[in-house]
Amino acid sequence: MSKQTHKGSRQEEKLKIISSVKGPVAHMMPEDIGKLVVHSSKISGYLPITPSYATDEIGVDNVKVLMATDNLISFESFRSKGAIDAAHSHPDHYSVAYQKQGRVKMQIGKETFTVEEGDTYFHPMGIVHQHEALEDSVRIETKIFPNGGAVAAWNELVGIEE
Repeated sequence: MSKQTHKGSRQEEKLKIISSVKGPVAHMMPEDIGKLVVHSSKISGYLPITPSYATDEIGVDNVKVLMATDNLISFESFRSKGAIDAAHSHPDHYSVAYQKQGRVKMQIGKETFTVEEGDTYFHPMGIVHQHEALEDSVRIETKIFPNGGAVAAWNELVGIEE
């Protein structure tokens, strides 16, 4: 097999990861599903979620999904000052978040941090964590699902049944 053919087949495999998502992705524009480039910057507003781990938290986070594949979900989340979620963990994914605006009190495991605009944080799979908005805040978060199933898990997490 030539280097070019091998390189081409690897590229095709990489593209399958994104384009394989065909079904609905909760809080993502239907026309953006399966695209390599999503122009989320053109989408205004956020949609409230009701997380499956705390159904009384309607609208604690308001989100817009930026990108979805079978192994990751990336979203922008708005949380108003004073909003706090239930301490919870996720057995199926890791999360990396960038604090775009505002300040948040963040508990990860037994440690508590004040996360400020421009900071990045990580919580491992299965670790208890909790967010409390000290100010109106916006974060960009990417959830990484090493075993796949990101879209189904996301839809369940945000209270949408497939």
